Amino acid sequence: MTSPTITLDHLIQTRLTEIAEDAWRDHRVMPVKSGDGRVLGLGTSAVWEQWHCQADHGYGVCGEPLLTHQQASTLLGMYNDDEPVPDPQAPPVEIELLDPSRGCFMPEVLFHFSDVVAEYKKG
Repeated sequence: MTSPTITLDHLIQTRLTEIAEDAWRDHRVMPVKSGDGRVLGLGTSAVWEQWHCQADHGYGVCGEPLLTHQQASTLLGMYNDDEPVPDPQAPPVEIELLDPSRGCFMPEVLFHFSDVVAEYKKG
């Protein structure tokens, strides 16, 4: 009798599903289904929406796009490890994401799009 084989793709997909479930349960953050996202543009840069906030921050359901550190840095024209939004008005959300450059899951911070826009306007 042979034991079942778990492929790396299956393991990664399972972990991504767990992360999405945890993000919804703990922060009311949902992943955007492939193809359902928007292009978020700011200045001459643009990124693809991957997450959105469904939390109520006191004014009803938020619904804002959430950007990773790398996405926020891209929109703000930053190409180093500086914090792209040092004083966000909406609380950033900490989740774990797959980092293709490192080939593993890493802690990541998601910033509300309005905070990135406000930081852009400061510059």
